[in-house]
Amino acid sequence: MPSRPPYSLGCHACRRMKVKCDEKKPQCGRCARASRVCPGYRDTKQIVFRSVNAELASKAGTPRVPRNHTTIATSNHASPVVPFAPRLLTQPSEKWDAKAISHFLYNYSCAPTRDSPGYLGFLPDLLANGSAATGYLESAVLAAGSASLANISGLAHLERTAERHYGETLRLLSAALENQAEASSDATLTCIIVLQIYEAIIGIRTLSCDPHARGLVELSRLRGTSRPSTSSGNELLRIIHSRVHMNSVGGLFPSRIDAQYDIEAADLPPRQVELWRLIRETSQRCVEARGVISASSHGVLKSEMIKSLDHVLSAYISLLDWQVALPSSWLYQSYKTSTQDEHESQQDTHPEKYHIFKNIHHGATWISFWCTIIYALQILVRVSSLPVLQHVLGPSWYQTWDLRKRLRDTVDDICACVPYMMADVDQSGLPTVGKDGKALGSFILLRGLYVAICVEEIASVQRDYILGTLLRISHVKGIKLALRPRNRWFSQHGSVEIHG
Repeated sequence: MPSRPPYSLGCHACRRMKVKCDEKKPQCGRCARASRVCPGYRDTKQIVFRSVNAELASKAGTPRVPRNHTTIATSNHASPVVPFAPRLLTQPSEKWDAKAISHFLYNYSCAPTRDSPGYLGFLPDLLANGSAATGYLESAVLAAGSASLANISGLAHLERTAERHYGETLRLLSAALENQAEASSDATLTCIIVLQIYEAIIGIRTLSCDPHARGLVELSRLRGTSRPSTSSGNELLRIIHSRVHMNSVGGLFPSRIDAQYDIEAADLPPRQVELWRLIRETSQRCVEARGVISASSHGVLKSEMIKSLDHVLSAYISLLDWQVALPSSWLYQSYKTSTQDEHESQQDTHPEKYHIFKNIHHGATWISFWCTIIYALQILVRVSSLPVLQHVLGPSWYQTWDLRKRLRDTVDDICACVPYMMADVDQSGLPTVGKDGKALGSFILLRGLYVAICVEEIASVQRDYILGTLLRISHVKGIKLALRPRNRWFSQHGSVEIHG
């Protein structure tokens, strides 16, 4: 008989009830008979990493002797209890390296599924099939994995190890970029994406500026306009373009993006292509409006101000139309946070709801949408606040649109992403206490939180929740970049609470 696996492959509902599951997909038989929606199955990649870690642990050598272990001499003469002095061992560097790679792959990569393109899901194969010529990719993963472990554990030697691998990566990558064929290879582009993650982990760049984004775009264009022949090539283009679009909206200094930005080489769903087109259009309109706002004190014509307002408002309405036209497969689920005390008002709990997405990629799409909405609303608030336009628009216009309330509601949507993206809740909306969630969701969420904390009109309860979440991302997920917007807020508001 085949041996029984040491873990359950059943759906979340059957595993929670501790009953046998027939593992049928997309819905198991037990859930179908009970007329309930099957919550789905565990990510098999999580099981794979657990198996790999178990295998590494079995090869770790002789078991450690507890520090408080004592030995008693067996003799006819009375002997005192002598503490055992363990032999000082040096941990082999290979085992630290294996742990760093495993840690990074688990936290920052997702295998593709039927509903999700994944994120760097090809990286394990790329590392396994790599040669000495592409050693910069393994060195980059070692740098990022070691830095993440150092931030979480506080082990100083891992921080030094990460810095050493980072320097080695830059040296090897510089040599690779001199070769035009190697410069646009999967290994090179992936290496630069991993370096983006590394710099977020150690917090050496700002959220308003990503020095690698434009370089990645230019390197990817060396491949030409034809679509990639491999899934890994297409996934790389999706990651690169997604980051460029998200960085172009919201925050203090959004990156410029051309309305004619070319994404034809990537194989994307039509609705994703349409959203990115709307993001580019909104970004361009907002940049134009910011120019009008800056020049308003130098005699800009009233007609130019009204034209700018209309353009941004039109872009905002187009975003809302995109949302309304989405099929049910693109929608997310929302749950209200319940309060046990009948005397406790819903306003005492923040966020008052949380969103459940199909996967991290699904959540990232909605975060980029809400960041774009926030950017448009911020510009609309600033333009409509110009004294010249206040007399033209009239009170009824402001009451109809109520821009500040719309801003706070959209910030609430960003806050409602936190439980799922930080893996506080699972696909069923249940808490995941005692389970290690990926850091990838927090890495993507960080942009949304940064855009939200830059909104001046947010309520104090929203502000406190965002600042607390940024601190959690830094300490729990080991991403020090989360401290940048938090420290900036405290420094601007006269507080001395600065974390390094």
